[in-house]
Amino acid sequence: MNNFITSFARNTWDMVAEMAPYLLFGFAFAGLLHILIRKDFVQHWLGKPGLGGVIKASVLGVPMPLCSCAVIPVAASLRKSGATRGATASFLSSTPQTGIDSILATYALLGGLFTMVRIAVAFVTGIVTGYIIELFCKDTPSTPAASIKPVVVPNSANFAALSLAPPTHTPTMGLPTGPLIRTAPEDQTDTTAKPDTCCCSRPAPKRKPIDALRYGFVTLPSDLATSLIIGLVLAGLITTLLPTDLLSGSFSTGPLAFLLATAISLPLYVCATASIPMAYALMAAGLSPGAALVFLIAGPATNTATIVTVWKMLGRRATAIYLLCLLLISWLAGWLLNSALKQDADASAMHAHGSMHPSLWQHATGILLIGLLVFSYWKSRQQTTKSCCAG
Repeated sequence: MNNFITSFARNTWDMVAEMAPYLLFGFAFAGLLHILIRKDFVQHWLGKPGLGGVIKASVLGVPMPLCSCAVIPVAASLRKSGATRGATASFLSSTPQTGIDSILATYALLGGLFTMVRIAVAFVTGIVTGYIIELFCKDTPSTPAASIKPVVVPNSANFAALSLAPPTHTPTMGLPTGPLIRTAPEDQTDTTAKPDTCCCSRPAPKRKPIDALRYGFVTLPSDLATSLIIGLVLAGLITTLLPTDLLSGSFSTGPLAFLLATAISLPLYVCATASIPMAYALMAAGLSPGAALVFLIAGPATNTATIVTVWKMLGRRATAIYLLCLLLISWLAGWLLNSALKQDADASAMHAHGSMHPSLWQHATGILLIGLLVFSYWKSRQQTTKSCCAG
């Protein structure tokens, strides 16, 4: 029992220490994106139909640090703001797979080649999925994008933090503070407000560096804290309990391995960052890199909440196209990755597992990361309590 606890703690902590420097840098860069990307810029990019809007949505979604749940209200806002079905689907499919924080964490645990493949697959998935939906599920005059009802989600704190709020009848300076995305009734449109007295006529305030720090090191870590810690604990358990040759033969590579990765990932709610240590642990147990890539693609982008959102916002046909494209592209990418590596999957996983020897400064950043996650989570809970009491 003592040996198990020691091995579990060591394996889990080693992954924390390896990921910590890259995650901390990713949080800082995410804060920078937060103050640079404005709502009017997003609306201008994604409001036009065609392949151009789909590509722009994928370009915007790949570095955006939003998890599977946080992307839902943002996508609803984009759709409400006039984004086409294809652009919305492109953003929904590419964003959960990556993010600047998960990109750097992937590099920390799985290496540069795996990281580049993951970025490329997220980008291609967004373009292919969005463009096919754009072709076969076009908006009609009777159902314009602005008439689509926003999707109600259980947690939209990330959405408020990004300031990508859905517009009401006139632009507003404020951000939504409640758990729902709301729109103003049509009969309350006010056309008599004077420019010099109406706050709606004033430009939105510029975000300051303190806003970047607050988002990068408080809001974003608090959003990831629970899922990331659960992912690390599960990865530690898998690494400790499963022998390195458990997944061998057909269960290591090929169609059966891809089926296994898909079956695990489809119903599982896991964000792009939290899925990385789990994929690493599965590779250490013998799963091929290609099958692990399938898990990293399908897990964040095809959980139940995202599928329901696509169904409500884009329709039944778009949902079928969304799922089919994601699964086919993930399988094709996994097969190409295995073919490119041209080596035994077990040896690859053993090499990756054996290379994890964190240095002293990585251990120090690991302690800093855990402290940041705990502090940010406590801070967000404190703010939530104050908001509830004030309401």
